[in-house]
Amino acid sequence: MSSVAGGAGNGQTPDRVAAAAGELYGADPQEFLDRRTTLSAAARQAGDADAARQIAALRKPTRAAWVVNTLTRADPGASDRLASLAASLRAAQQAKDGRRLRELSAERGSLIDALTGQALTAAGVADAPAGLRDEVSATLIAALADPEVAAALATGTLTRAVQWAGFGLALPEPADDTGATAAPPAAADRAASPVSRLDEARRRKERQGVAAGDRRPREAEPASKRQADDDRRRQRQAQEERRLAEEAAQAAVRRRQNFEDAEREAASAATAAMDAVAAEDRLEREVRDLEDRLTRTRAQLSDARLRARRAEAAERKARQLLDRLPRQEDEDDGR
Repeated sequence: MSSVAGGAGNGQTPDRVAAAAGELYGADPQEFLDRRTTLSAAARQAGDADAARQIAALRKPTRAAWVVNTLTRADPGASDRLASLAASLRAAQQAKDGRRLRELSAERGSLIDALTGQALTAAGVADAPAGLRDEVSATLIAALADPEVAAALATGTLTRAVQWAGFGLALPEPADDTGATAAPPAAADRAASPVSRLDEARRRKERQGVAAGDRRPREAEPASKRQADDDRRRQRQAQEERRLAEEAAQAAVRRRQNFEDAEREAASAATAAMDAVAAEDRLEREVRDLEDRLTRTRAQLSDARLRARRAEAAERKARQLLDRLPRQEDEDDGR
């Protein structure tokens, strides 16, 4: 890292970057890009090239992320309340305490609603669109389960809305008081999908003992045939679950690849922005040099013109003296 004034050391860059991030993510998003360019250029002029590069790479927050960042600045204790609730949810989930999970789930809903309204008020959004409200709520819910989201929330440096799509304590839904909990979100989503609903309808039909082309009651079938049908059904179900799991894994890989591509594009854009700023600085220096040279050349031209006028005056004076010399000689001869 570059030092400032020859003695800032490595401690200068983190402080400068943190201060710039605090200013950028706390300001109006419409001012983000211009202010980021200014702060990056200031760091470069101060000799801290590493800080300039990091500041230029800071990403502009979406509107929902800015609203949540505003909440953190208006109420620093909001992230602590979410962290406390997340710890309680985690403990209840580990203990498989269904009743406690239901209580905490209701508390979570109330807290998320309250913080969402508080965030929109702090951001000055009087009549928030439903989409914006949903994104703010989803981001606050994600902070309960994802430590990275929670850390960004605590520092007020979120760059985009987040929606929790994993397993665990973000969406606890206990089934009863015996300690059993409901299926994780992915399983719930799978059960609600059109394909799964068709499979469930087919399984209900098979359980009623009505197979395709055979109207005999299932109870009248031999036990061995029922067992074989059950085995085949379980195999089909296992195959379908494996297929769905593979599709989900492939979708997760694609999402990760898209995210990495976006990160690379962002880094490339940040590098291009830095190069553009450097080129701008270089061109400004060249313009200043040309202006200085033009000023000096104009001064030299003015001096040259002055000397030329003086030389012309001297020449005229000399010619006048020469013109008088012959007449003087003639007068002398006449005497």
